[in-house]
Amino acid sequence: MIRHTDVLIIGGGISGLSSAWWLAQKGIRSTILEQSYKTGGLIDTTNQDGYVTDHAAAMVLNFNSLVSKFMTHSGLLDYKINRNKISKRYVLKNSRLQQIPENIRGILFSDLFSLKTRLKLLSEPFRSRSHSDSETVADFIRRRLGQEILDLAIDPYVSAVLACDPEKACARSTLPRLTALEKNFGSFTAGIITKKFIPGKKGLPQEAFSFNGGMKTLTNMLSQNPLTDVHTGQQVLAIEPAKSGWRITSKVNNTEYQYLTKQVIFSTPANVSSSLLKPVKTELAELLDQIEYAPIAQIHMGFDKTGLNNSLDGNGFLVPSREKMAIRGSLWMSNLVNHRAPENKILTSNFVGGGCQINALKSSDDVLIDQTLATLQKLTGIKQSPEMVRINRHHQGLPLYHGKYYQLSKAIESQASESNGLYFVSNFLNGISIRDRIIQSKSVADKVCSNLSAQTHQTESAVSVHAQRVMS
Repeated sequence: MIRHTDVLIIGGGISGLSSAWWLAQKGIRSTILEQSYKTGGLIDTTNQDGYVTDHAAAMVLNFNSLVSKFMTHSGLLDYKINRNKISKRYVLKNSRLQQIPENIRGILFSDLFSLKTRLKLLSEPFRSRSHSDSETVADFIRRRLGQEILDLAIDPYVSAVLACDPEKACARSTLPRLTALEKNFGSFTAGIITKKFIPGKKGLPQEAFSFNGGMKTLTNMLSQNPLTDVHTGQQVLAIEPAKSGWRITSKVNNTEYQYLTKQVIFSTPANVSSSLLKPVKTELAELLDQIEYAPIAQIHMGFDKTGLNNSLDGNGFLVPSREKMAIRGSLWMSNLVNHRAPENKILTSNFVGGGCQINALKSSDDVLIDQTLATLQKLTGIKQSPEMVRINRHHQGLPLYHGKYYQLSKAIESQASESNGLYFVSNFLNGISIRDRIIQSKSVADKVCSNLSAQTHQTESAVSVHAQRVMS
């Protein structure tokens, strides 16, 4: 059976679904082929005994107008839940949790950092800038802010939230906003001041939010797009050039289907895209094979608040690599977002793995649970056992932006641009957050629209020339 579609999207995760939504805003119908029997990719939500746990991203952090437009016009505003205004957050220092200052003034007067480090922050505008695309996060932060800022502020974020090893991660790709400040303004300080006081330089206020029913609500809503034909349970077998674009072969149970399309968007992990492209785009496939992924596990634990004595009174904590703890961090989700735990209960989501704990997921569930509980008991004073435990394992959790990742990503994008009608919209390019996925999807959708318009114009011109010849 052969089906025709202008745009075919392989993969029904947040990137593929967002691409389809942006295309629909231009009136373009698309087809999504998803191997699983549900859409959303790693994004999913489970309600277990009243504890609402997300399997991957738990919130959207936004400061971009495109994402605001997306939220407004997609109908998702009706389901949006803003993060609670709880300011306390902690970092582990010398085996003790210490509160992180909320702003620059707080940092300058906090005993979290040494006097030497605070003075170095004041001299940041006078540091020389780097012109290297391969500078690591660790070297970049040491150069501009010093070792202590790296250890206590940047390392916990990069290793826990982004799953990368700061000593290996490419600064330009991992911390694009900070590296852009240095490149455009010469320093963080000059960039921040310019953006704050010069007209036209201010961005949107930063906000964090989730959704009623968890993050699954986001992908479920996008799956209902009337201009998107979503087919689940589809195993894509092959892609090959066709006269009008590309031919995609997929299988459902024992039945094969073929799709003829002008444009193909890959919204799949790098290794999956590579395996499909090897027969037709060998060089591009070899580049994709160089993308590495880090394993990640979430250990969700629910506790009764009775007897906790306010030991979990903030947003949670992150763990610097130098502390050598079993977990990378803990988010106290029921404090952050309403309706995540039953009344008088508290939900913690704890993280293991990433580029600094590459072998962590080799441990059994029981070991991960015991290590996580022991860490929480040691650091927060919890004495009771959890009444709810749930583990989500992702052996390909997040891509690692390590080594010469920046050059690799540019090579992949260059090869794709030379391949007529092939695009990538996955988190191994241009950021891992939900915000990044929505923004990149818009960029790819715009390119698809432009190419479709050009193809239509070429076809109409060819028809016109042919008609003139016939008439003459």
